[in-house]
Amino acid sequence: MTFSNLSAPLALNLSIAGTIILLAAAPEAFFPVLSLVRTSVEHGELWRLFTSNFVHFGWPHTLMNLAAFLLCALALLNSFPIRQLLGLVLFCCLSVSLGVYYFNPEYGTYAGLSGAIHGFIVAGLMRNKRHTYWLNAIFIALVFAKIIYEHQPDYQATQLQTLMPVPVAYDAHMYGAIAGLFYGLGHWLIIWTKRKS
Repeated sequence: MTFSNLSAPLALNLSIAGTIILLAAAPEAFFPVLSLVRTSVEHGELWRLFTSNFVHFGWPHTLMNLAAFLLCALALLNSFPIRQLLGLVLFCCLSVSLGVYYFNPEYGTYAGLSGAIHGFIVAGLMRNKRHTYWLNAIFIALVFAKIIYEHQPDYQATQLQTLMPVPVAYDAHMYGAIAGLFYGLGHWLIIWTKRKS
């Protein structure tokens, strides 16, 4: 099978994964110009609000997010029409970065896809037709329960997270999940409006 024979959503998901690997392979070249550096955004480098989602703090961070993204893509995202998938990626990535930029001044530099992945999971579950709606609702509730647990004062990072050179930005997970929820609700609202008209 050639790349041109792949479905558009699958091709986009593989392109995202390939981009993450490419950027991780040359961090000295890409990380300084693509990560979300607050002072740089304030000086007009607005592309960082999007590109910061695709660069990471080293290979452990990259591989953790890459594995999570590929699992999410295979389980939930390949059924999205390409325009909706593009919209989801843009909306979640920008929502996470804007959330971090406006509400987390303690993060001098932000990078990584994990926040957006939480949004992909929530939105994907909201339109998942492989399982009944109540099972999808349970999974969504578990995502938000995880985020609440991460924000508890006594929460301990997992062994994998301790491999990262910086603390995990748990607020980014919250911003992403909320963005995914709003994206999914917007999709439902559009369907409901079309049925009413």
